[in-house]
Amino acid sequence: MRTWPIVAAIIVLSAVAQTLGMAEEQPRPPQERGLRVIRHVITTGVVNREPIDAATVFPPSVGILYYFTEFQGAAGPTPIHHVWYYQDERVLEIPLIVEAGRWRIWSRKEIRANRIGTWKVEAVDRDGRVLSSQTFNVH
Repeated sequence: MRTWPIVAAIIVLSAVAQTLGMAEEQPRPPQERGLRVIRHVITTGVVNREPIDAATVFPPSVGILYYFTEFQGAAGPTPIHHVWYYQDERVLEIPLIVEAGRWRIWSRKEIRANRIGTWKVEAVDRDGRVLSSQTFNVH
């Protein structure tokens, strides 16, 4: 029976590989795994899939604002929501789909002139985890 030296060699090599970290890929830090936002802004418009500006203060006459988010790391179609808040009260939730590994997406909200104060928009995954958040003011 000459198989035992081969089996012993495989066991020894396996142990050495594990010790040296070669047996399996080391896990990546949490911020490098899965879906994440790599850019997000409040803007007055989106042209050619890019925000035309970015600000955190707007006049009451602004009309419509957009929450532009750029994602990376989706492993396929991934549902998210843009949740709009006015004075800490949820006023709009928009379901969206991140379609690819790197994806730009946006939602829009009409801002009425009488809605002066603090606003916030969040990008939230299906588990309720906030992926990004942007606060802005209308005054």
